[in-house]
Amino acid sequence: MWSPKSRLVKVQVVGQDVPIAMEKSADGYHQIEIDGVGPGDRYFYRFDELPPRPDPASRYQPEGVHGPSEVVSRDFGWTDQDWSGIERDDWVIYELHIGTFTDQGTFVAAIDRLDELIDLGITAIELMPVADAPGKWNWGYDGVNLFAPNRNYGTPDDLRRLVDAAHAKGLAVFLDVVYNHLGPEGNYLGEIGPYLSRSHRTPWGAGPNFDGARNSKELRRFFVSNVIAWFDEYHFDALRVDAVHCMIDQSEKHVVVEMAEAVQRYRNESGRPARLIAESNIYNAAMTTATDAGGCGFDAQWSDCFLHSVFSTLRPGEQLTDREYRSANDLDQVLRSGYIFSGDFGAKPIRQSPTDRVDTSTLIYSIQNHDFIGNHPLGVRLHQLASPAVQRAAAAMLILSPAIPMLFMGEEFACDQPFQFFVDFSDSSLRRSVVKGRRREYPQHDWSEGSSPVKPAAFHDSKIGNRADGDASMVDWYRSLISLRKQWISSGLLCDANLQLESDPNQGVFVMRYRDTNQSVAVVVRLNPIAWDAAPIPLPIDGKVVLDSNKGDQSQQLQANHAIVVRVASD
Repeated sequence: MWSPKSRLVKVQVVGQDVPIAMEKSADGYHQIEIDGVGPGDRYFYRFDELPPRPDPASRYQPEGVHGPSEVVSRDFGWTDQDWSGIERDDWVIYELHIGTFTDQGTFVAAIDRLDELIDLGITAIELMPVADAPGKWNWGYDGVNLFAPNRNYGTPDDLRRLVDAAHAKGLAVFLDVVYNHLGPEGNYLGEIGPYLSRSHRTPWGAGPNFDGARNSKELRRFFVSNVIAWFDEYHFDALRVDAVHCMIDQSEKHVVVEMAEAVQRYRNESGRPARLIAESNIYNAAMTTATDAGGCGFDAQWSDCFLHSVFSTLRPGEQLTDREYRSANDLDQVLRSGYIFSGDFGAKPIRQSPTDRVDTSTLIYSIQNHDFIGNHPLGVRLHQLASPAVQRAAAAMLILSPAIPMLFMGEEFACDQPFQFFVDFSDSSLRRSVVKGRRREYPQHDWSEGSSPVKPAAFHDSKIGNRADGDASMVDWYRSLISLRKQWISSGLLCDANLQLESDPNQGVFVMRYRDTNQSVAVVVRLNPIAWDAAPIPLPIDGKVVLDSNKGDQSQQLQANHAIVVRVASD
C-alpha cells in the first residue's frame, strides 16, 4: 500500500479481531504478507487514526465504495487464447451502458444480446466506465475504485465471462476509463496520500497529482498499473481514455505518453491486442503520432466535430458544446479536412480554416453518443430531435465515411427510450449539487420537464428495451450500410486516398465519391434544417442505385434528409 503520509497502516481482515500492522519503507510503501487469507475474504485498511477504508487498488467492492474490499482470484477459464483482435480499419463500434443495455443490467445478461450486434455487423463493443461508483446506478464517470468492476453489474468473473463470450463470437471489447478526476463520494485517495493535485482542477473536481514535485512517480505508477490491469486481468482489446484534454500534467513527459509506452510494452510481451483511444474533444494530431516520433502513441481519437457539425446543420444556432459550430459549412469542412477545431493538452480550442485532409482512419465519428443524448434534459435521441429520415441520411454519411463509425445503444432500432443522466449519491448535498450543476452547465435547455438525475426513474426509464419493439426498417438500413462498408473496406475502396467530396452547403447536399481502378461509387446525402420545407432536387449523380434511405424510392429525386448510394458506371 503506497501511503507516504501515513505513519502506520494496518490491515483489518473482516472476522479477525486484531488488525495487523504493516511495515513502512523509505519510499512510502507499507507491506505485509498474511497467511490464511484467500479469495472471498474481505478486509479494510486503517491509516493512522482514520476510520477503516477500502483498498485503493481493490479488485472488488461487494458492499459498495465505503465497504470492505474482497480478495479476488485471477484464475479464470479463459477460452480466447487464439484471439488476435480486430484491426482498426475493421472497427464498427457500439457504445453501451451495462446497467441500461438489458433489463437485468448485468455483465452476464449482456452476453445474450451479443448475437443481435453480430447480426447488425458490429465488430467492437465499448462499455461505458465500469469502475465501481457510489450507489445503485451511475453513468460510470464518478468511479472511485479504479481497479474494481462495479458490483451492481456482477462479479469480476462475470465481467471476464462477458469479454470471453464476446471474443468467442468475434467481437472486440473496449472499455471507457476515467483518469482526469475521481468521483465525489467514496474518494478516499486524498486522505491516504498525495494522489490528488492541489493546483489542478477539472470541471468535476481535483485532478490526479501527475506532476507534483514530490511523489508523482508513484502516483503515475498507480494509474499506469490500472491501464495494464484492465488488459491483463480482463482481456480488454482497447481502452477509451476519457477527456484526456483534462488530464493536466506539466511534466516533461505527459502521463498519457507513459501509459502508451506501457501498453506498447505489454502488447509486445503478451502478444495480446491492446490499444488506446483518446477522447480528446478536439482534433490533436499528436494523439495518434507514434511516441518515438514525439507523439502520444494512441491508436485512435474521438472526433466530436463531425457530430456537432451534423447537429448544427439540422438545428442551426443550437449548440451542445461551448464551441460554436456553423451549420452546413462546418459539415462541408469536416468532410473535406476531417475536423474543425484543433489544439493540444489544456490549450484553448482553435477553429481551423480548411486544410488538407488528415488521416481520418484514426478518427472515431458518431451522430449520437452518451453525451449527445444524456446531456439533453429529456435524454432524447436523434430521430426524436429531428426525424427517422434525418437519422437514416446521417447514418449513411457516418458509416460510409473513411472514419471509424460508432453507434450508441438502441440507435440501430430508433429506440424510443431516453438515455438520461443518472446518479445515486447518498449525500443529500451532492444530490442537490448535481441538479444545480446540470442546469448551470447547459443553460440553453428547458429543465422544467424530464426526470431528475437523482431519481430512480432517470435510470430505469433509460433501459433500451427489445430491438423487436423498435423500428425494423431502421435495423435493415443500418445492417445494409455496415455490410456495404465492409465490402468497400475489404476491396480497398473506402479510404481517404480514394475520396473526393462534391458539395452544395446551401442545398445541404454532400457527395462522397470513391474511385479506384476497378470501381466508382457515390454516397449522396442531403441534410437540411428540420424547419425547412425543402423541395426535391435532381439526383446529382448518374448510375445504378445501390441503397436508398427512402425505402427503395428510386425516382432519381433527392428529397430533404435523404441518402442514396450510387454505383457509377463511368465518368
